[in-house]
Amino acid sequence: MMQETRSGLTNTGKQDSAAQSVQAGQLPMEQPTAKAMWRLLLFFIFYMIFRLLVETAISVGFLAFGPGMPEPFRSFFMMPSDSPEMEMMLSGNSQVLVSAVGFIVAGLMIRAKAFEYDGKYSPKKETGKQFYILAAIASVSIAIFMNILIVKSGIIAISDEYAEVAENQYACSFIVGFIVYGFISPISEELMFRGILYNGFKRYFKMTAALLMSAAFFSIYHGNGIQGMYSFVVSVFIIYSYEHTGNFLMPVMIHMICNLTAYVMTYEYELMSEKTILAIFAASFVVSAACIVLMFFRDKIPVLKKAADE
Repeated sequence: MMQETRSGLTNTGKQDSAAQSVQAGQLPMEQPTAKAMWRLLLFFIFYMIFRLLVETAISVGFLAFGPGMPEPFRSFFMMPSDSPEMEMMLSGNSQVLVSAVGFIVAGLMIRAKAFEYDGKYSPKKETGKQFYILAAIASVSIAIFMNILIVKSGIIAISDEYAEVAENQYACSFIVGFIVYGFISPISEELMFRGILYNGFKRYFKMTAALLMSAAFFSIYHGNGIQGMYSFVVSVFIIYSYEHTGNFLMPVMIHMICNLTAYVMTYEYELMSEKTILAIFAASFVVSAACIVLMFFRDKIPVLKKAADE
């Protein structure tokens, strides 16, 4: 049962506000309850359980039948084990592909509710192509800036959790990682974190609170402080862009671009000189800032507003 909405209150101001929300295609907020918050949390729990069950089942299958695979499949999916208890173990390619299947199945399980929430709580808005172009450029710049900042800060060296995650992520072939991290995982994660959690929180809270809560969930989900910090910054940019368009393709696009940029950059980073890295770092900061200003603050700056009107 849906809780009584604020439009049902007798206060005239709240009635007018609710009516304006309905006219704009956005449902009025409902009163948050423990039951409502638990229901949102259950979606996240089920998402993780679906992934865990699928990945465990496929991993067991690989361990059981992988050693008997003909070459070159066995070399691609399996590798010698360091443990005396088993002859073979999953290769980096297998681990990433197993994760991909988990992402796909979990995403399919929640897609209907994600699209329902997207339609109800993030109605589409008229936005020109320029906004999408700026968002794409900003996504590349933010990913580059944040990754260089993290590397240069030295915090990677003191995070064993991140080192373990990075080792697993880059243990696969480039093309496997490019497809899984660049396309499959962003779609699945956006269905969960923006499609359900952000829109679900926005059902009960103002946009800023919903943004902070969903971004915090996304940060904690990554399981280590380095990725958590990066994910929080990217989440804020994703949600603001999503709010300006109401188009679910926006968060998916930004997430894909950020992941692809970070993934490719890891392979190129060691080939660049110190001066080149610093120049790219400075340029990415300037480009990110410029794109963000043009995307979100152009109407508040007289010179830019006048230029846009002309």
